[in-house]
Amino acid sequence: MTDRPYCIGGGTSFLVDSALGVPQLLEAGVDAIIMDYLAEGAMGLLGRARRADPAKGYAPYFLTTHVGPHLERIAQSRTKIAANAGGVNPQALVAEVRAEVARRGLSLKVACVSGDDLLPRLDQFSGAPDMDNGRQLPSEGVNSLNAYLGAFPVAEAFRRGADIVITGRVVDSALTLGLLIPRFG
Repeated sequence: MTDRPYCIGGGTSFLVDSALGVPQLLEAGVDAIIMDYLAEGAMGLLGRARRADPAKGYAPYFLTTHVGPHLERIAQSRTKIAANAGGVNPQALVAEVRAEVARRGLSLKVACVSGDDLLPRLDQFSGAPDMDNGRQLPSEGVNSLNAYLGAFPVAEAFRRGADIVITGRVVDSALTLGLLIPRFG
């Protein structure tokens, strides 16, 4: 545990956010950057992307625009990254990021937090009433069905030495708390 301030910046706040956040935060010398891509609408879009191509379903801009261009600087500065960019397929994005890290010869540990995807269990939930309008959840045509995970799996990944943690659906506070829990107890 430490009493030193820990500076966290928000690099994105939606699926197609500006490319300027991450380089500005790295220049400012923050300790960590959170990347929030997901809202309910984004989950539907990413679910449709995965349905069209099972290798997709994550925020592609994480690697192509937001973090990928800055991997060397992230590795050099040891800036931690916490991102829910995995959408409905965090394992696929983690594999791509790990491949890019290896291709560049960088020393960055990339971790995946998954377990939020309930779509394989749709049959167990179909027919359940919507808490707002009472309509029943359909048994087909559903693009995403996700539970909200909390901060502790994110914190555990950082505690185990991750530099970049990519998640699927987590509560909004999980990315920030996932960085703070291992640092401050």
